[in-house]
Amino acid sequence: MTAVSALLPTILLTAGVLAVLFADAVGKGRRPLVLPWISGAALVGAAAVALVWLVDGRGGDQVLLGALRMDAFAAVMTLFCAVAGLVSILATLVGDGNRRPGGEFHALVLSSVIGMSVLAASVDMVTLYLAFELISITGYVLVGMRRGDRLANEASLKYVLFGAVSSGLMIYGLSLLFGLSGGTSLESVRVAVAQGAGAQPVFGAAVLLVFAGFAFKISAVPFHFWAPDVYQGAPTAVAGFLSVASKAAGFAGLIRVVDVLGATSSTAAGVGTVLPWFDGSPAALVATMLGVCAVLTMTVGNLGACRQNDLKRLLAYSSIAQAGYMLMAVTMWTPTALAALVFYLVTYLFMNLAAFLLAGIVIRATGTSSLDGLRGLGYRNPWLAATFTVVMLSLTGIPPMLGFLGKLVLFESVLRQGYLWFAVIGLLNGAVSLYYYAKPLLRMYLDGPAADAPTVRVSPAAAVLAGVLVLPVVAFFLAWSPLATWTKGVLPTLRIGS
Repeated sequence: MTAVSALLPTILLTAGVLAVLFADAVGKGRRPLVLPWISGAALVGAAAVALVWLVDGRGGDQVLLGALRMDAFAAVMTLFCAVAGLVSILATLVGDGNRRPGGEFHALVLSSVIGMSVLAASVDMVTLYLAFELISITGYVLVGMRRGDRLANEASLKYVLFGAVSSGLMIYGLSLLFGLSGGTSLESVRVAVAQGAGAQPVFGAAVLLVFAGFAFKISAVPFHFWAPDVYQGAPTAVAGFLSVASKAAGFAGLIRVVDVLGATSSTAAGVGTVLPWFDGSPAALVATMLGVCAVLTMTVGNLGACRQNDLKRLLAYSSIAQAGYMLMAVTMWTPTALAALVFYLVTYLFMNLAAFLLAGIVIRATGTSSLDGLRGLGYRNPWLAATFTVVMLSLTGIPPMLGFLGKLVLFESVLRQGYLWFAVIGLLNGAVSLYYYAKPLLRMYLDGPAADAPTVRVSPAAAVLAGVLVLPVVAFFLAWSPLATWTKGVLPTLRIGS
């Protein structure tokens, strides 16, 4: 694979950024109509190239002087984030009901997807950090684009402050790793750890500092405080994009780094075996840190969601809890666990994007993000209530929804390694989530609408988009085996230097 073909998704997305900015500058009255087509074409093109790579089995080459590894894992993350970006743009057009955004919105979404694609492929600390910052900076601006909205401005400021602190901690940790390894490539870090650099006290500090950056990106405890305020203040489509694509990119980068910091043994599949706990080795340090963070994240997220009466804040805490479940798979670090993580991310893509899209429609129609705005929705708009019910049941993990299979595969990967207590904690947290996921359903079907409740109308385009997102949540349950098999195919070339 040549450098040009390996970077084709990035080239298409960059061309899209330049095209929407040019069209916005010269298009005058016609620009609101052409901008979504340009950005949509760039995202579809990038997704199509990534899909071709996956189908043909291409990839595995390192480009840009070894800074990027364009393997199946990078391809599936590019496909994932491009789809999330496309849905978010469509949701902005049909879900929120605001005036169509200008070229800067489309350019920022495309730029963010570029950063996510590069982060998923980064095997060098410099490109990894640059991609990380590109995602963060575009996110700051997307959240605060409604300049006249005080809540959005406050959310953007909080996002910037938390991001700046975590970014500073991360770059300091990467600089420590550079000092230990003598190079910026992740392969040089892996070699240094294998030769004993992990036994030095500074290694532990570096691991904690680097993880602080990724914890912010995936909204894991203790760097989760920004998520509820940001999701509440951001446009609903932007909140959905951040909760899905940004989180997936964060996990992709985390997997690349954990692969060299902790997994010092390998299997025939090219992925490290389960990390030991509490034995004093570098692998044990990474495993213990991830395990403790997973337990705290899912617990804080679920307990925090129980107290919420705002729909967007409830989904924000739900997103935090979901990050805790996914961290369980990273902690196990086996081919089965990582395949379960990719499978869960696919289920999460449809569930959460649909949840935020439907939330945006409801908020627009009722004029409030409070759960009280859902009162009697099952009678006021049965189609919207039915689709929202499917999404809530899937997020809870109730069969026959795709979310049930995602949790089943995830917990099975933990039980395979003998960590029964770890799986029990996850199951107990899942039981807690039943309470707050049921709150919207009770409002929709058991509470009658107020006498002055506004009519909930859904445009045909919004109804179709909601149906397209909700359909896989049920359909994949009926034929999930091919999807599970496919997710295992992105793992063999994951290990750096294998």
